[in-house]
Amino acid sequence: MNNTLNINRLGKVIKRDGAGFAQNLGLALIILWAIPVIIWLFGNMTPFNGKMDPFSRLGIIGTLRNILIIIAPARLYKYCNDSRQGMGYAMMPASSLEKFISMVFYCIIVAPIVYVVGALAVDSVLALIGGSYEGFAVPAYLDKYAQLKHALENNMFLSEEDYSSVSSSIFPSFFITSNILSTIMLSSIFMFGNMVFKKHKTGKMIGILILLSIISMIAFINYVSNHETIFQSMNEDNATDVIKRMLHITAQASIILQAVVSVVMLWGTYHKIKTQKY
Repeated sequence: MNNTLNINRLGKVIKRDGAGFAQNLGLALIILWAIPVIIWLFGNMTPFNGKMDPFSRLGIIGTLRNILIIIAPARLYKYCNDSRQGMGYAMMPASSLEKFISMVFYCIIVAPIVYVVGALAVDSVLALIGGSYEGFAVPAYLDKYAQLKHALENNMFLSEEDYSSVSSSIFPSFFITSNILSTIMLSSIFMFGNMVFKKHKTGKMIGILILLSIISMIAFINYVSNHETIFQSMNEDNATDVIKRMLHITAQASIILQAVVSVVMLWGTYHKIKTQKY
């Protein structure tokens, strides 16, 4: 039964895992939903901080969503590889594939969607009340081009003309694909860590990611220092073309990296579920 898929059995597994969703992740959701409220209250008590625009709030919501994605596997499936408390999970009348699908469903799909919907609802209520929140975040969340424009104008200091030239070469499908893959990649990494490590699961994976980030940063700095001509040749006349080319390369590399990491981590998670010894 390890490799079989039965819809009725899968439904029972999803129902069983769903029964503990609120109990295991509910407190974390409430805390993460409450953080923007605290920021809103603090902004109202200190009016000199000014108004918070929707894009700034979306940045906060995105960060908190990532935190939830990171902690969700360990909160929902903490004991799935425990030699004692994991026996119930091991003895569940379901195949490894069905358990894996249910885990993917709650960690990658349900948890992020529940948080984002709740966070945008909270933001809308706070924006409706007024105070330190300016405008609604929901329209900005749905407008990917507006998010790109805000990011480019604030981080790359592009003019309106340069922005139009750069953004015209980027398709909406890229944003959708990138957002989906980034969510899958982040969740799959911590799903795999949750299956591999017995204790301090999330902390150990974060430590590994920090180490890999440092190594990647060093490698990137070395690459840039050895290819200085890319930036030396950049001037007012060709700045837009250079930035456009860099964005395309970065976007393509990002999509490929996210897809590869996601596939590897998901396969590793399924393999660990299938071969887990208790």
